[in-house]
Amino acid sequence: MENRILVIGDELLGEQGEAANRFAELLLCREANRPIQFFINAPAVQSVSQLVDRASSDIIGKKAGRMIFGLGLRELKRGGADYVKVFEQYSVLAGEILSKTLSSLHFLTIPADMLPMAPSQVVALNELIMGLQVKTPERVKILDFAAHVEIFKEKQLERGKFGRSLYTDEGKSTSLCNTLLAVFLYEEILKELK
Repeated sequence: MENRILVIGDELLGEQGEAANRFAELLLCREANRPIQFFINAPAVQSVSQLVDRASSDIIGKKAGRMIFGLGLRELKRGGADYVKVFEQYSVLAGEILSKTLSSLHFLTIPADMLPMAPSQVVALNELIMGLQVKTPERVKILDFAAHVEIFKEKQLERGKFGRSLYTDEGKSTSLCNTLLAVFLYEEILKELK
C-alpha cells in the first residue's frame, strides 16, 4: 500500500496528463530499485462531484498509500462553478478519503496564470485548499505549485533572459510547464518516501 501512488488531476496536470506521466517516469528512473506502482487518472474525465460519487471504486478501491490531487481547474474554466462550490466538493472528497483510508493525501495548488480570465478565483480556491492541511496535518500535505511557479518566473527574470512561457494565452500549460510540474512532484514526493 505504501508503494502505491494514485495521481488524479484535470488540465492542471497537462491536457493529456503529461505532467503526471513524466513525474511517474522520473520517479521510476531515479528510484529504479524502489517497488512503486502508479495509478494515473489524468486528465480525469470526471468532475470533482463525480469523483466524490465514485470515490469508493475509483479512489479508495485502489488502496494507494499516497494520493496526489490536482483538481478544480476544469470547473473554474467552464464557469459553471465558483471557487466556493468547487472547494465544497473538494472538501467532501478529502473527508471521504480520510475517513475510509489511512493514505497520505497531497493537494496541488493551481497557478493563477492557468485561469487568465479570473485569476482571483484560483487564488481564493488555493487559500481554501491550504486549509485542508490544518485539520489533519499528519496525513494531508499541500504541494504549493502556484508558489513554485512564481519563484521560477522570478528566477527567469533575475537572469535577464526572456522568460520562456509556461502557459498559452488561454492558460493551457506548455511542455515546459508540464516538465516543471513533473520535477516539482518528483522532488516533493521523494522527500516523503525517504
